[in-house]
Formats: sequence, C-alpha cells, structure tokens
Amino acid sequence: MENLIINVLFPLYLLISVGYAIGRIKPDVQTDTISTIVVYVFAPALIFYSFRKISLNAQNLTCMFASALLVFALVFLISILAERLFLKTKNEAFELSATVMNAGYLGIPLIYLMFGEKGLPYALSFMVAMAVYHFSLGIVILQRENFKNAVISAIKIPLLPALTLSLLLKNVSLPPGILKMIEMSGNASLPLMLVSIGISLSKIVPKELKVGIVATAVRFFGGTIAALLTVSIIPCPTTAKKVIIVQSSLPSAILNYVLCEKFKNSPQTAATIVFISTLLFPLYLLLIKNFL
Repeated sequence: MENLIINVLFPLYLLISVGYAIGRIKPDVQTDTISTIVVYVFAPALIFYSFRKISLNAQNLTCMFASALLVFALVFLISILAERLFLKTKNEAFELSATVMNAGYLGIPLIYLMFGEKGLPYALSFMVAMAVYHFSLGIVILQRENFKNAVISAIKIPLLPALTLSLLLKNVSLPPGILKMIEMSGNASLPLMLVSIGISLSKIVPKELKVGIVATAVRFFGGTIAALLTVSIIPCPTTAKKVIIVQSSLPSAILNYVLCEKFKNSPQTAATIVFISTLLFPLYLLLIKNFL
C-alpha cells in the first residue's frame, strides 16, 4: 500500500495540484487544445505500444476483451440507475466517468504489486480492451442524442486504427528509434491530462461535488459488483478473474475528462469525479485486498 501511494498515487495528486495552481493564477487558460492532442496523437500511441507488449493466447485474450465489455455494460447500467435515483437529471459526463476506470497508469502497477509478473499480461489486455470501448461506446454515450455524429466522431479518432496496426505489426521488428518515439508519445499523455484536470478543478462549482461523490460510489461498488458477475459468467483463468475484479474497481479514468473536454460535455464534472475517486481509492483498496 505504501509503495502504491508514494510511487503511483502521489505523482497523480502532485500534477493535478500543479494544474490547479496554474488555473488559479491564469484563469483564462484553456485546456481544449491539450485534449485534442491527447485524443489524436498520444492516446493512440499509448495503445499501439501497449498492445505490442501483450503476450496472451487467443483464448485468454478473448476472455479479457469479453469481460471488459460486460463490465463496461453493467457499470453503465448501474450509472443510469444511480443517475435517476440521486441526480434526477441526465448527465453523460457522470455516466462515462462512473463507467470507465483508470486501468492503465494506476491499474498496471497495482496489478504488478498484487500479483507479480503473471498478472501483467491480463492487466495490459484489460486496459487495451477498455480503451477500445472507451473511444467507441464512450463517445456514443457522450453524444447519443445524435447517434450518427457519435459514430462518425468515434471513427475519426485514430485509436482503432492504432490498435489494428499494432496487431498487424505485433511480430514485426520495428526500428528502436520508432518504438522509442511511440513510447515517449504514449507516456506524454498522462502528465498532460493530469495538469488539464487540475486546471479544470480550479473552476468547479460546489454542486459538482455531489455528482463526484455519487459517481465515485458507482465507480467503486458498481465496478466490483459488475466484475463479480462477469467472472461468474465468463470462463477465465483464476489470475485473470482476480485481475478483472481489481481493474474494474479502480478510480475513474483520466481520459474521461479528455473526452468530455473534446466533445464539450461537462468536463468539470468529469474532472471532479476523477479527482474524488482517485483521492478516496486507497480506502477502497483496503476492502478489495481483504476481499481477495
């Protein structure tokens, strides 16, 4: 737990704080340009590089992609229910931020700390699968009032082409310089997103806090419940089942904020949910560890 807080969570809090300070000092700073660059350049690079590192057979890879899809669908349904019970109004940023978790930057080191090397291929597979659903179904959630535009927007984002290209070139030896450039581009996405979240948090209003707390509850408890149902339905190896439960119980994905910013749909709500869920996660992690 100490390693997780110091080496994984603390840098997140620190970069968000830097963004918050920038937002207070320079209130006219806009983050939409950063979000556009992340969506079209850095996030696809991250997926391309991550998929090349996955070393699972077709059966286990199918298990992780199917499990991620079922978790996505179940938590989304839970978010709709919570929205009607507690918010009394439709909020697509709430739905997306409660549904999709931080399976990459936070999930992968956490899985390594909990399960060692044997858990990493499953964690990477789950992360990539969730990213695919995030940038397809997630965009449809944000723009479902105009389904046609949502589909077009999802197609225009080069994440799926990046995944396809990575699959085609998985066993092809690429020049080290090219791979290094792709890795650096993917790694650049996280600090940019965290600083942007901090800037957005500097402009939040008190009503966002209630939404953030409800969404965090859905993200944690809804994610765990959805994962337990999923692993009872879809046959997967024992380690994979544990990875799915942990990954599904993580805080809200940082990319939720980026997509909400990109499509002008309540980015401050998404930023608040990312921050509150990440802040409270160490407490929830204690429950998950004891359960497992």
